[in-house]
Amino acid sequence: MIDYHVHTSLCDHALGTPQEYIEKAIEAELFEIGFSDHAPLPEHLRQNITMEPEEAEDYVVMLQKLCDKYPVAVKIGFEVDYPLHPTFDTRYFNDSRIDYIIGSCHFIGDWPFDHPAFVDEYARRDINQVYRDYYNIVYDMVATGMFDIIGHFDLVKKFGYRATADMSKEIEPVLQLASRQSTAIEINTSGWRKPVKEAYPSFDIMQKMYQYNVPVILGSDAHAPEEVAYNFDEALSLIKQAGYRKIVGYRKRKQYTIVL
Repeated sequence: MIDYHVHTSLCDHALGTPQEYIEKAIEAELFEIGFSDHAPLPEHLRQNITMEPEEAEDYVVMLQKLCDKYPVAVKIGFEVDYPLHPTFDTRYFNDSRIDYIIGSCHFIGDWPFDHPAFVDEYARRDINQVYRDYYNIVYDMVATGMFDIIGHFDLVKKFGYRATADMSKEIEPVLQLASRQSTAIEINTSGWRKPVKEAYPSFDIMQKMYQYNVPVILGSDAHAPEEVAYNFDEALSLIKQAGYRKIVGYRKRKQYTIVL
């Protein structure tokens, strides 16, 4: 199996060395592990959640040195926040060393909606508008065509605040666009470690993903070595229940199929 969403200590909120993550991947009998650490954000937004701009190249070089040392394939990626910020050198989007780019939304405006320190803001906002704003950002992100994978598709549910209105009109256009562009959506198992206690995305969205023929990939969003391949048995069971019989992987920004 594969895990395309693990972090490193460069993001300032993850533990362990890349070697420790790789060793855990081998223990879990993975055949591919993808590092996708947080790309640099501006200083006023960084708040110990991303690497610094000058560390991006160090990160790539560090992982390059590990690519041929282990029996598991090591893939090099970034998790890039959208909207984009000038602190991340966009040349990495065309860098032949990079295998994939995850696009993620962690901010609605300047509000870091998935940060525990700012969770009280949910109670001050119209929850349905929060969801609409979030999915509008995700749609715009996919529309750029710059990203290979959509990260934690429904992250806005992290703390258990649920939209009371039907969000199909917001979600389905994103899925249709992802299908047309062959942009994958990850099944991110970190949701099981958060207050919401379920994967990103929810099972009903997985079913719609399958109906729209959206490629799917697996990621643990590991911030510590022991989280590599977290709850993958259940994740695989869910995507099979949704109808999937294959997932995807990436090499040098090119997508390929892995049969389950």
